[in-house]
Amino acid sequence: MQKEYMEILETLIDKLTLSTILEMLERICHKKAENLRNHWQDDASAKLWEKAARQIEQINIDV
Repeated sequence: MQKEYMEILETLIDKLTLSTILEMLERICHKKAENLRNHWQDDASAKLWEKAARQIEQINIDV
């Protein structure tokens, strides 16, 4: 990974908490899935994004 992106992500985590970042990632995954279904009729890719969202949702971190 590029160091620049790692630093940006670390700054976001410091400002928002890891739990908040994970919640945001989950929402983004759901939105990507919805977009793939509604605009691209790509159910296979949408299912992968939904799976990612469910996996992120299962992560329980209180940091």
